[in-house]
Amino acid sequence: MSLGSREAIFELTKKSLSAVVDLTGRKPRPGRARADFRPIPNSTCSIRLWPGSVSEGAYCMDFVDSETKQPVNSPFEFELWGAPNPEAPGLRAPAGRILSLERNSGVWQHDIRSGEERSVLRDGLTCLLKRPGKRDVQFTVPMRWRPPPQYDLDILDFPKNI
Repeated sequence: MSLGSREAIFELTKKSLSAVVDLTGRKPRPGRARADFRPIPNSTCSIRLWPGSVSEGAYCMDFVDSETKQPVNSPFEFELWGAPNPEAPGLRAPAGRILSLERNSGVWQHDIRSGEERSVLRDGLTCLLKRPGKRDVQFTVPMRWRPPPQYDLDILDFPKNI
């Protein structure tokens, strides 16, 4: 199989290495990236959400100490569940239990480096944080606005709600 000329290989390599990579999962640097924090009732921890890949519609989540804002691994017994968002019926998000990236990769909880645990959620996903002996907590992941697709057609305007 011929790879072509040396120049063609260099051009292909240059194109591959110049591609923009849309990463998900990298923890935000303090003061340098957008992150939203919400305290968890009856806990010393908060949930932190930050944007992930726009093309994948991903957001990331971890737990942080409410006072220091330093990331912590699952600080208490919990289950995180995802549910469809009734306000975003076209959202393709899985309903069911959500595990951290590390747990999904087969890393045991006690082997996850301190403060490195994180989960990936979908834009607009409604989440339920279940904690034994405490009230459940519900939150909805922000949904980034995307321009609607443009089609060359006529649109009939029927009522959306009646």
